[in-house]
This record gives sequence, C-alpha cells and structure tokens, in this order.
Amino acid sequence: MEYIIFDGIYNMVPDETASKCKDEPLKIMFDRPQTVLWQSENWFCADIRVEQYSDVRIQIAFQDISDNKLIIEYELLPNVKVSFRVKLDELWSKRFFLEVFPGSYKGTVHGLPMDPQNVVKIEISVIPGKDFKSAELGKVWISEKHPDGINPDVPIIDEMGQLIGYEWSTKTHSFKEMENRLCTEYEEAKANDCLFPNRSRWGGFLEKQFSSTGWFRVQRDGNRWWLVDPDGYAFFSHGLCYGTRMGEFGWYTGMEKFYENAPSPEDPRYEEAFTHPGMIDEYVKRYGVTERSNEWMYNPARGNMIRIFGEKWWDAWRLIATRRFHEWGINTTGVGIVNFTDEHCDDFLRMSNLPYVVTLKRFPTTKNFIFRDFPDVFSNEYIENSKIFAENELGPHANNHNLIGYFLHNEPEWMFESDCNIAWELLVENKPLKSRENMMIWLKERYGNIESFNASWGLDLNSFERLLRPLDRNTVLSDRGWKDLEEYEQILIDRFGSIPMSACKKVSPNHLCLGMRYAQMNQKVLMSCKVFDVVSFNCYSKTPEKYFDLARVTEKPMIIGEWHFGAPDSGLLRTGILGAVSQEERAKAYRRYCEISAADPNCVGIHYFEYNNQTLMGRFDGEHAAHGIIDCCNLPYPFMVEAMKISSSNLYSVMTGQKAPYGGPVRYLEKAW
Repeated sequence: MEYIIFDGIYNMVPDETASKCKDEPLKIMFDRPQTVLWQSENWFCADIRVEQYSDVRIQIAFQDISDNKLIIEYELLPNVKVSFRVKLDELWSKRFFLEVFPGSYKGTVHGLPMDPQNVVKIEISVIPGKDFKSAELGKVWISEKHPDGINPDVPIIDEMGQLIGYEWSTKTHSFKEMENRLCTEYEEAKANDCLFPNRSRWGGFLEKQFSSTGWFRVQRDGNRWWLVDPDGYAFFSHGLCYGTRMGEFGWYTGMEKFYENAPSPEDPRYEEAFTHPGMIDEYVKRYGVTERSNEWMYNPARGNMIRIFGEKWWDAWRLIATRRFHEWGINTTGVGIVNFTDEHCDDFLRMSNLPYVVTLKRFPTTKNFIFRDFPDVFSNEYIENSKIFAENELGPHANNHNLIGYFLHNEPEWMFESDCNIAWELLVENKPLKSRENMMIWLKERYGNIESFNASWGLDLNSFERLLRPLDRNTVLSDRGWKDLEEYEQILIDRFGSIPMSACKKVSPNHLCLGMRYAQMNQKVLMSCKVFDVVSFNCYSKTPEKYFDLARVTEKPMIIGEWHFGAPDSGLLRTGILGAVSQEERAKAYRRYCEISAADPNCVGIHYFEYNNQTLMGRFDGEHAAHGIIDCCNLPYPFMVEAMKISSSNLYSVMTGQKAPYGGPVRYLEKAW
C-alpha cells in the first residue's frame, strides 16, 4: 500500500530569495488524507534535497484534533536527495532518540504521546544552514514499507576520512604528511611521557593536602569543595570524555559511494576499522535488534592508524594519547556508555595509569516502563535488576584506585520532555505497574475516602481501585490533583536514583557516586540529587554559572559531565551544540568556560565532550559534530591544545582565589550548525 500526499517538485524558496533565508524555517503544510488509515506500522516518507554547506535540519510537525503538536526532528545530509522516513509508531513518543536511516543524521521526538489516527495536519519545515542555496521537496507519501538507498552524485569523503572539495587550516593534504607527523610523535611518546609539572602523581595540587585514604573522595575546606586524590592532595577533575577511544565509527553499508577510497570490510588488515551497530551497546539499548544491526560501520581514524602502524596501531595510539593528556594537563579520562567492545579500554587505563570516571552501562530496566525509559521503580524487578547492574557494571572497577567515581546513567530520555509529569503518565498508561498500585495506596492514605479524593481532584470515581485502570488522556484535573501528581512524581524520581545507588554502594563503598549525568539541571530532579556524593549534569551553555546557582541548594559538590564548543573551520558539516566563529575563538571559549567553572566553590570537575571529532557519516545515532580536540587524521587543533595547557596551569590558582578566571571576549557562533 502506498498513498501519495504530494507528487512533483516543490521549490521551498525561489532562487532569487535564497540569500535572504537565514534563520526563518521554510514551511509547507498538508492536510492528512482522511481516506487513509494511519496505522502505527506505516511510514511517513518525503523526498527532499537541500543545497548548503552544513547538515540539513528538518522538522515534521504532526497536529491532532485537539491542536496538540508532536515534532519529529532530523538532521540530513546536504546536496543529495534524501528519502526521509519515520514510522508512525514514533508518534506515541516511546523514546527520544530515533533510528538513523541512509542519508540521515540524528533524529529526535519532541512532544507527549499522540495517536496517529488523531492527526489532522502535517507541516514540513526546513531550517536553512550555512551557505544555503536551495530546498526542494519531492514526493510525500504514506507507505507500508520504507524507501531504500541513497546515491550521491560524487564521493564526498577522501581516503583519510576528510571532506572533499573544501579547505581549512588544519586539513591534512596527503597520507605521507599524516604518516610522517604521527611516526615522529610516536617516537617522542616512547622516549618521554612528558608529565605536567608541579602536580601530584594523580594530577592533584601539591600546595594543598588533606588526609589520605588511598581513594578519591570529596572534602569541603570551609571555602569550597574539593576532590581529594588517593594521596590526600586537592584535586580538580580536568577531563576529556572518551580519551581511551581511537576515532568514531560512521555508517558504511548503503553509503559506500560517499567514500573515495575506503578499505573493504572484507580486508583482514582493516578488521578492527569496521564494526556492526549491533556490537555497540548503546545502539542495542536504544533501538534493540534492527534491520541495520548487522550492517557495516567504518572508523576512518582507526583505518589511518592501521595503515601507518599495522599491528602496532593500538600501542601507537595509546602512547600518543597518554603523552598528550599528560602534556596538556588533562588528569581525567571519561569512560562512557558508547565505549566500543574492541577498544581495549581496560588495558588503556591500566597501562596509562590515568585517573578516570565511568558511566555505567545497562541501567536497570523493568518489563514495563512508565514513560520512555523511566522504569517501574516500585517493582521488585527494579530492585533486583539494580543489584545485577551494580555487580556487573561497577563490580569490575571496585578495587581500582584510579577510579574517581561512577555516573549511574547518562541523559535519561524521559528528561528530554519537560512538559511530561511521570505520575500523570502512570495514570494514563495501559500497563500493569507496581508504581501505580503504590500511588493508589498513597492517595488512599492521604484522602481516606473516595468522596474526599473526588472533591479535591475534580473527578467522579467509584473507588480508589479505579485508578488501577488507565484514565483517559483528556481527563481534566484540578490544581490540587496536579499538585499531588507533582509530589508523587518526586517520590518516583527519588527511587529512580536511590535504589541503584544503594546497590552500587554495597558493591563499591570506596568510590564516589557521581549521580545521573542528567542532560540538564532543573527543578524536577534537583532535590533527588542530594542523595549522591556529587551532583552531575551536562551543561551546553556559553558559561555554566546559572546552572551552578540552581544546583547550589543541594549543598553538594558538582561535576559537569559534558560540555563543548565547535568551530566551522573543521571540515565537518556540524560544529556542535555550541560553537565559536573560528578555532582561535573556540579556544578562548574553552578557557572562559573551564576557568569560570573552577572558580565556583561547588565545582570539582568538568569533562569536555569529547577527545575525537565525530565522522562525516555520523556515529550509530547520527551525531557528527566537529567538537573534538583531534580530527580523523589524529591531528590536534593547536589553539585548543594551547588553551588546555594554559587553563591547566591556572586551575588551582583560580580555585584558591589567587588568580581570576579568564574573562576575555569570545566571538561565539550565534547559530551553531
């Protein structure tokens, strides 16, 4: 079955006005054909081609009979016709991150659950990017199966993984150039580890010492919070995420024509430069087993190292990376949820002897979720799975003195929908949930009888047991009802963190629990963080002060789990979540953010995301940004390296008030692309 909504070529902006298109979305709206049943298993599809020098941001807004909106957002490859697709089942908002398809980058869902049958209008929007020229919409249709394939006009990726046809200041122009540089750096790394001067063996502050316990811990000295290294020296965690990883895997199967001269996955010499998405834990966690699970992904950065060093490629990578960390003053590496199974992470940590933090994988789940990835936290299943989680994920690190601490989670998907009340979703979900049974008991104890409850909530239920069956989503509650839901939501969020943390403390009592690494810090999760040793959140902003101020009520030390700045002169099609106008300005942005953080009396660490640039073809979930410290040719950005060295030298003076944080002007990109 295929139902065509539009067939032809629609120019979304006339050529003569293309230069005037900057931030204003280009839009076209269609009425949903009422003669077609929109089944959850069907696909909404659209052919689109946008000419510009950056990824293409597209939004599909679905509007229902009650004027509610749900938005599907994707980033697409530019300068090639892409057959956009999204399964209508995604309108139920069961997850935040969507699967990648050929020609797409990252996809996300924004909005509360919507029944596809209730959709009445569809609006397609294209947000113009860098050097925008044109946008053409082709066929728009509903289908029982998704479209396949994508064919570029010419290859866009050279033999080293770089963008063809463009120049930038750090571009590598030949394989020989790359080989000579890395061979020289490898020999230097073998000869001299280049430790950062005037630091403890862990990277701590030699001029300030507390009692030693042999483990990392936290202490407040009357003026501010500190991490304390195992020898008792004051410590600030100046870190890089994924420092143990060599490059990033990008999509290859179905995208082969985009590569100019990539090696074959059948070539045994390059076996370690290829993987399947089904081998990446986070891919499996988000998407399960899919039709793409056994496709090939290629890592150009690894391919380059293998081509230069052969069987010694990993040793060369480890020595070069370790020497850089020491020379730059980076005293922490982050082991994250997207670490690859074949990257020898444990060997890297043991041989490099770097302090590290770990984001634990496989957060405890339950058979039935309340909303997206929020589990049934009152079930025995959640308690038992938390114990298994602690043993399996934290247990192997329990005796490692280099481990600073562990994050229980990374950016839970339920947190991305700010309008969602977890307790409300509990009431309207048609699932057997222990948390709903507990809420019924909680409300029964609070109100005593159903008449009092009905009067307070504005309902007409015949018993409290009626709450064990789902309410209609259109049910109207009183203000008192919503106040109760907000209170019970806090109980749910408290258990979400406290149960797995308790299990982890039994397995590893000597290590710091660094919290949930939330995508943002807000009032909803704020007080539940007080149970952790350290409050953590990712913070993509020009500077982090307002988020520190918000979290200060917890009276806990804080760590920023992710932050970054990209820049356009990098050869990639996306700068990052935030950007500066050049690599030089990006370095200033780094110094400003880093040193302002160190000056805050509650901040004990910041971890930059990430060491490597991502790939032109996008990682397993489509991320493809130029925020790294090194590119796919293993070349560091020199301005960033110098900024890291300066900030490393200044950190402890800034923390003790002997020096002011960097306050120079920074030219940020007003629109990061």
